[in-house]
Amino acid sequence: MRRIHEEIREVRVPSEALARWALETPVAAQEATCAALGFLVAVEHASSTLLPVPRVLRSEQAVLDPDGFLRQPRGAVEHFRLRAHRAIAWMDLFIFFRERFPVPAQRHTPDALYNMGQLFGSHGDEVEAAVDLLIRECVMAEIEEILSRTLTYPPLQMLLQILRETDPQRSAEARRLAAPILGDLSGARLWKVRTRLVTTSTRALLAAKPLLDELERGRLKVDRTRAARGFARRLEEAISELPAASVLQSILRQLAGSADGDASRQPPA
Repeated sequence: MRRIHEEIREVRVPSEALARWALETPVAAQEATCAALGFLVAVEHASSTLLPVPRVLRSEQAVLDPDGFLRQPRGAVEHFRLRAHRAIAWMDLFIFFRERFPVPAQRHTPDALYNMGQLFGSHGDEVEAAVDLLIRECVMAEIEEILSRTLTYPPLQMLLQILRETDPQRSAEARRLAAPILGDLSGARLWKVRTRLVTTSTRALLAAKPLLDELERGRLKVDRTRAARGFARRLEEAISELPAASVLQSILRQLAGSADGDASRQPPA
């Protein structure tokens, strides 16, 4: 996988662009930007350990290279490395925003804004963590799309652009690494995965609402229905790669109906 940790840690925007953004952006939208950065910090920090890397390292088999040396697969290590650098990059942007724009940064955001981070930081075992990783890849991809369309803060736009260049490959690798953790989806294991998919997906939709509320408070237009349908579509694609995909299809219909219902009850902008 392409290494981009140096790129995401070196986000640089001309001071003139930041000054122009501060002059042209209403305070409410600046506050929404700060809230979004805080949300991303919480989620990315929690997501960094969703993949049970130690178990993957123990279970993967070394292979002989053409020179006769044993080589251990390093996909899980690279996944963790990229997750960590990604989280640090958002932390750096959050710190920089608070230092450069103290007025919008001083607003107290609701505690519910960080429910998504708490959601992905809480799981009972490695199987639940692997399911949560699949859901995180789906819901956060949609949230990042919303932020790229609504927020104009130059450093945020630049970092999102850098991350989007490798997100499809990184997400596919995350799903590949999580699949063996889920194991044989039959019997009690299948029921456990089904239950976790439903509960975490539903809670993720609810946990996204405070962020969308913050964006709308900043007079930014958010299409909640589009985002909910996008999440359901991405989840369908992720589930289709699992061995028991046909058994899990009913979950998608249940979630799609729930997502549309929640979106239709969005408050007026």
